[in-house]
Amino acid sequence: MSVRSRWIRILFQALGVALFVVILSRVDLREIARAYRTISPAPAAAGIALLFVLTLLKALRWRSIVAGQGVPVGVGRAFRIYAASLYLGVVTPGHVGDFAKSLYLTNRGLSPGRAIMSSVADRLFDLILLFVIAFLSLVFFPGIVRNQLLLGALFLAAAAAAVAAFFFRRDILARFMRLFVAAMPGERFRGGLDRAITDGLDEFPAMVGRRLPGIAALTVAAWAVHYAFFIIFAAALGVGAPVSVVVVCVSAAIIASLVPVSISGLGTRDLVIILIFARWGLGREAAVTFSFSFILSYLVLGATGLVCWLTAPFDGPRGAAAVGKGA
Repeated sequence: MSVRSRWIRILFQALGVALFVVILSRVDLREIARAYRTISPAPAAAGIALLFVLTLLKALRWRSIVAGQGVPVGVGRAFRIYAASLYLGVVTPGHVGDFAKSLYLTNRGLSPGRAIMSSVADRLFDLILLFVIAFLSLVFFPGIVRNQLLLGALFLAAAAAAVAAFFFRRDILARFMRLFVAAMPGERFRGGLDRAITDGLDEFPAMVGRRLPGIAALTVAAWAVHYAFFIIFAAALGVGAPVSVVVVCVSAAIIASLVPVSISGLGTRDLVIILIFARWGLGREAAVTFSFSFILSYLVLGATGLVCWLTAPFDGPRGAAAVGKGA
């Protein structure tokens, strides 16, 4: 990454933090603190437990994807690897750190392109379902934001484009992969990208193949758990937002956090939630109270992932013959 690009990234992160500070300066922080201080322990514990279920489901999905590449990964190790990558995703712009899962695969002998492809596929399944959920929530829950049908159509088109790209325009996906790989440290991922990425894309049909129904089912289950966490916390915090508003807010907030202009969506996510809550007649305090549940989820996932990262889950037998020879 060039010095100019690094400074631009730092500037965007600073703007996101500044926006967050401005938002906090315009709300009653005592009211927000009171909501979390008086939250019932039972729903809070249930919600936090769901975060571990979420990580497990996504780890099982990634494990199924890499099994198609000929790399067997145990359930426990898959959980640790995925949790560690979530931690790295939280602390990097646009969740680029999610791609750290590829380090384990390169340690097992996979070429960088094939290793990165597993992370691209893992993220792609999330993005497709997220766009579908956003489309459904905007269509079936009218009146929350303006021009809902138009926005819903755009989300559905984005999901369809992501699916079609794998079959008809893999050159677009190649550029997408280069964008994320270029932000990774180390020459190992940046050297010889063209051939590595091409090899990874060509492998995709065989990598998913007959595992697609199971992968899709795990993706749906993971997102159901993810939304359940926020629905539980919205009710427990007493923010007064119905399920429909929570679903739309979560979809919009996650999409906003994917744009690499802040640290895990800090500031931009809060602004999006405030705007949606305002359309429903809910105040800023309620919006920021709910927005803090995202930070809570990141803290829980981050702390879990940090422990996993410190235990070096990406280490593995280098150059495993069964994997590396075919890479």
